[in-house]
Amino acid sequence: MLAERFRPSDIEKLVRIAGALAHSPAVAELPLPYSELAQRVHAEIVAEAGGRRSPAVSAILAPRPGEQVWMLRIWTRHEDSTAPYATEGAALAELATHVRSNWANVGGQGDVPDEPPANDAEAIDLYYGTDGNAVPDQGFELYSEEIGRPHRSRIVPLNFAFPDAVTADGLNRGAVFYAADDDGPSCIEVAGVLVFGYVDAEDGVVRVSVHLDSADPEHVVRPDGTVPLRIVVEDTVVFDDSNHFAPNPTVLEQLLDAADPVQGAMIRMAAVSAGLMWSCPDCQRPNPRATERCERPGCGRRVKAAEIATAPALALEGPR
Repeated sequence: MLAERFRPSDIEKLVRIAGALAHSPAVAELPLPYSELAQRVHAEIVAEAGGRRSPAVSAILAPRPGEQVWMLRIWTRHEDSTAPYATEGAALAELATHVRSNWANVGGQGDVPDEPPANDAEAIDLYYGTDGNAVPDQGFELYSEEIGRPHRSRIVPLNFAFPDAVTADGLNRGAVFYAADDDGPSCIEVAGVLVFGYVDAEDGVVRVSVHLDSADPEHVVRPDGTVPLRIVVEDTVVFDDSNHFAPNPTVLEQLLDAADPVQGAMIRMAAVSAGLMWSCPDCQRPNPRATERCERPGCGRRVKAAEIATAPALALEGPR
């Protein structure tokens, strides 16, 4: 969207410009939806001046913070390398591995033992010394960095409602496919959500990557800036953010697949008690927490997320 390329203050100015031009001759040459929008802006400006502001229907969220990583720099007389790690502990573990592989440089000297200690922090301290200069021309740096994201604000609706069937069908039919080129792999864009699928030779996997920053705020962006998302692999829900109660059911499904009928009934009873499944109020069939409609053929009872959250743990039978 064009709005993504402007600061919130710029958008406010553009809206006010549209309102100021609402009665100019040039507006008559615009398409009807544009001229009506200019008239609406003008009416809002007049109402605001008179202290009769309309309720807000959208909000501008600040840029999302980036992810923190830990950068570990290790230098010796022959090399100087820097690498990122997800946690400080992972970086220190890598540093400890490095010092143990080079322990011959310090082992047996002064108070340093011949073999490195099992504790990572102790091994690092003994190798580099309290002042960090125990080994000539060697050292390390460990510091946190933030992985940068595009620094832009996002417009989100305050009265979010997921598209109905007709609107969803239109969005699905309007999906665009982008073929792979020198700039990146192939992807499909639906309602502004980009789904990349490609063969990753470096990691030896088929990779599927979902990018939500460009999601259409008019249709699929919730007031908190997130997108309701469900990811399914071979009929298994591996991620579900459609409501606050949907868990990852993969392990539960694996247990049920491996269980005999008696074991399956006990697992389902425990899953309902633990809140990992819910029992249909009509047929008592246990259903995965990630779905709000009973999966029993002929039932299909729909239950809201709030009702699932408080569903009682009933005595359960195996699948009927």
